Amino acid sequence: FLMDQKILLDQIKLKSVELGFDDLGITGLERLDFNSNKLKEFIELNFHGEMSWLKNNLEVRSNPKNIWNDARSAIILGINYGPGYNPLFELQSQNKAYLSVYSRRRDYHKVIKSKLKELAAFIKHIVKTEIKVFVDTAPLMEKPLANLAGLGWQGKHTNLVSRKFGSWLFLGVILT
Repeated sequence: FLMDQKILLDQIKLKSVELGFDDLGITGLERLDFNSNKLKEFIELNFHGEMSWLKNNLEVRSNPKNIWNDARSAIILGINYGPGYNPLFELQSQNKAYLSVYSRRRDYHKVIKSKLKELAAFIKHIVKTEIKVFVDTAPLMEKPLANLAGLGWQGKHTNLVSRKFGSWLFLGVILT
């Protein structure tokens, strides 16, 4: 049984690389209490400011099972969007506008969602399971899930920090 799981995981990893993902990790959905409690505290202290969607979706956001009760695990995928150079040098140019690196490409929501759907179809082809995909569009705590899945840790700036890619990762989630 464990060998079958390893073979399945290897096939999923291989397909994810083929689709352009740079990192992948898997986690269960049991260990989110710390993050859920921190989020509740954040809201209670009104640190969310005008981001009312955080407060409105607090209970749903606290665990992926509140989005989909049958969810058992999360596959977290990352795509590196870091440039091959230091973008801070561009700030020295006084005659050009500066756009954040992540916004210089096609909308990452669309790009990643199509890749996630393709990976989900692949997974459903090789194993009988139900799947839902998410790219920053649902009340889901992607960064804590990515941390639990081993993609990195959350820095003080709240972004995920990867040993391989720094803070340059777009995240996508597949719930199974």
